[in-house]
Amino acid sequence: MIKNLIKAKGEEISVLDKSDKLEYLIDLAKDQGDLDFKYKTNENKIAGCAANLWVIAQKDSDGKMKYNYDSDAFVTKGTTKLVIDLLNNQPANEIASLNKDDFKPLGIMELLTAQRQNGLGNLIDRLIYLAKN
Repeated sequence: MIKNLIKAKGEEISVLDKSDKLEYLIDLAKDQGDLDFKYKTNENKIAGCAANLWVIAQKDSDGKMKYNYDSDAFVTKGTTKLVIDLLNNQPANEIASLNKDDFKPLGIMELLTAQRQNGLGNLIDRLIYLAKN
């Protein structure tokens, strides 16, 4: 169940202090490749982010979601990787039943500025929307 994965990841990174968590997010960003430029469209862009962030998705034949993304900022890219790694290859119907509050156990919201918090909320909403459609 995805909520258990979110909780476990939150517990795993809870031992890190604020600066170490930020460094962790930046390190995650370095492990992510780039999204092909043809997908960097307004339709795929997450509104309200402090940085540019694009997300695409497809549902495989088993009904599991595959997300890909890119951002021009390391914190945004790392935060996105953290969230998407929890959702990739998970059943679309499980993702569709989530909401923003289900991600609070990650404990990363307090690390972010108000604008980045807004962007993270919009990202989560978009991932859920893509799973529903």
